[in-house]
Amino acid sequence: MIFFLHGAVGHSSDWDPIIGALKTAQCNAVNIYCYSSEKIDVAASKINSLAKPNDIIVGYSLGARIALESLLADNSPWSKAILISANTGITETKARDERIQHDRKWSELCNFNWSQFIESWERQSIFDNSKQIANRDGLMPKQKEISNTFIKWSSGIQSPPITKLGKIRIPTLWLTGQSDLKYTKIANHACDLLPLSELKIIENSGHRVPWDNPEKTVDAINVFIS
Repeated sequence: MIFFLHGAVGHSSDWDPIIGALKTAQCNAVNIYCYSSEKIDVAASKINSLAKPNDIIVGYSLGARIALESLLADNSPWSKAILISANTGITETKARDERIQHDRKWSELCNFNWSQFIESWERQSIFDNSKQIANRDGLMPKQKEISNTFIKWSSGIQSPPITKLGKIRIPTLWLTGQSDLKYTKIANHACDLLPLSELKIIENSGHRVPWDNPEKTVDAINVFIS
């Protein structure tokens, strides 16, 4: 079974076109908002409990940070991992504090004005070379849960996975977009620390790799899981 974790302000159905094109039918797109009241390590441990030995985990962006937490947990069952546009955490105290404050503002805006929140979210420079994944009006009923993720799962609060990557001893594929220079640099550094990792840079894509170039993303996943 392959478990897919979506990104922030995303939905499990975002994965539908990717899952539909894979060579395996054994897939489970997880609704991560079910765990939004938990700390990120607890959420990761609970996601681990859904899986069996030899299952594979795939995470995009926020989902990739949760996937990293899942791989580092004591009850990690995964045989392989695919991390897409993954951030390995923040180590500097000042930067961590700034991130917490930044995410608190996102949380407040999400609760206060949904349409303005979505508009501001999509205008972020990180998405300059990416298309919008889907219309997010349908996510409004999850407003509280989404707001919660910015507080509970802020990278300013999360213990930085970069300091513990050596614990990961399974084959790990990192995917980044050709135009996403920041996250490609992060992935390069992570792969230097992981003995069984490889980085594949997907052409014609930005941060939202699977939706910017679904064909190349599916090809990379199919090769890795075969």
